[in-house]
Amino acid sequence: MASPFIHKLLAYADLDDIAGSADIVEGQDVDKQLDRVFDYNPDLTVCGLGLANPLEAKGLSTKWAIELVFSPIHFYEQAADLASLFARPLNRAKLLKVSA
Repeated sequence: MASPFIHKLLAYADLDDIAGSADIVEGQDVDKQLDRVFDYNPDLTVCGLGLANPLEAKGLSTKWAIELVFSPIHFYEQAADLASLFARPLNRAKLLKVSA
């Protein structure tokens, strides 16, 4: 996870819970972020619109971050909607996979 700024007084409990299970990076450097993405080769990358197509071209599945901002997810009623937002690009990649 990368964030331009992490307010440690507000996020300290969450950071303690996450420690060890994820790399948390403060400050954004696109080149370093891309290096980490290619090193980890994640199942799904949440990214901005400008990076989605280049990452898809390299074989990574992506989800546009802006879709999460504008999706009306409130409490448990829309949990399935949220899950489908993440499932769609994974299902698309599976359908488009070409076997040699």
